[in-house]
Parts: sequence; C-alpha cells; structure tokens
Amino acid sequence: MPALLPGTGAELIFHRGTQLTAHGADGPVSLPQAHLLCMRRERWSLTADGMVAFTAIRLRAGALAYLTDHPVEDLIDRAVDISDLLGPAGRYLVSALNGTGDLTVRAARAEQVLRRQPTHRTDPRIMAAVHQLYRQPASTSLKDLAPALGVSTRHLRRGFAAAAGVSPKEFQRLVRFQRVIRTMLLKSPTSAAPVALAAGYYDQSHFIKEFRRLAGQSPGRMLSQPPPHFYLPSLPRP
Repeated sequence: MPALLPGTGAELIFHRGTQLTAHGADGPVSLPQAHLLCMRRERWSLTADGMVAFTAIRLRAGALAYLTDHPVEDLIDRAVDISDLLGPAGRYLVSALNGTGDLTVRAARAEQVLRRQPTHRTDPRIMAAVHQLYRQPASTSLKDLAPALGVSTRHLRRGFAAAAGVSPKEFQRLVRFQRVIRTMLLKSPTSAAPVALAAGYYDQSHFIKEFRRLAGQSPGRMLSQPPPHFYLPSLPRP
C-alpha cells in the first residue's frame, strides 16, 4: 500500500475492512477503527492481514484547527482516536458511516455531522498566513509575512504551530513537496526540474535532497509506485 507521507492537511479515516498497522520510526502502531492522521515530520508504511476498505475525509491545510480545540501541534504524527478528537460526535459519525456502503450517502452523512460541529475560534491573521503559504509557497517571503499581517514573528510562529502543527518554514517546505508530487502524478511532465523550480526549490539538487528527506527515497522511485489516494484527482460533484 502507498506510504503515509508528511503533508499539510489531515485525514479522518474510517475502516470497514481489516485493521491496519502503521510502521514508523517508533515501531508498529495498530490503527483504531476511526482515527485522525495528521502527518508532518514522519512517514509511515502500512500493512494489513486481510481486505482493506476505508473511507477517508480529507481536511485541507488549516481546516483541522476549526474542528477541534486541541492544538494541531499536539496531534501530528500519531493516530488519534476519533472519540478523543470529537467526543460523542465522533462516535455518532462512525455509526452514521457504518449504516451504508454507498459512497455518495456516506459523504453526505459525514458532511452533515461535521457541519453541526461547533467551529472553534482561530486567529484570522494566522489562518491568512496558512492560506497564503499554501497558495503561493514559492513567492511568499517568510521574513515579510508577519509584518504584512500585523503580527510579531513570535506570535506568527506560535499561532502557526497551533493551527498547522509546524512552523511557517516547515509548512512552506511541505507545501513545495506536495506540489511537486501532485504535479508529477497528475500531469506526467518529462522532467522534474521545471516543476521543482516553479514550486520554489533553488535547483534540482536542493529538490532531490529535500525530497529524499521527506519521502525516504528518490523522486523517480516514489513516483513509480502507487500514489497515496489524496494525490489522485478529485471526482466531480454529482
């Protein structure tokens, strides 16, 4: 199965098949039936002893901060049981999704439950910084980001960790990494160099070094394997 790689978002995952085991730096972890994954610095490989079947709800960069009052930095690189994350609403969501195998119905039920969740307060200036770095990682200057938003560098760094799980600098690296993988998978360019430069890497050597650090392998080898599901193109709404 595809590896779980560091990224900028998070996923709520609901298993209907056999239990999965994640293998990371600290050894194997049995994943709960329903859990949150918010990978930032680690990469996990997955194994299963039987049929694999699950529904994953992808939360875009910064969205997790609206869903829970837990600082995102406390949730990264671990499997968090959905009951610990959302309480009774998490258990109700599991029950709602288990009641049908139809993907369209499951999606509608999940959206209905999550929209009823109270929205947790976030600093709009911090969320603006998250969205700015996510949309324009190559052209955004970190040294100018805090002054442009009217906050101190310290406040930006602390708020960013609470909302996105990592510092602005780490987040920018993760955005670049994701952007290159997504472009390579969906557009199949003949060379990675132009894609890497457009994403904000200094040169091809810089790109390959950082890619190996985050993915644990070369770009060519990783892109020849089955892609993680969240890099696949989105399906149109019915």
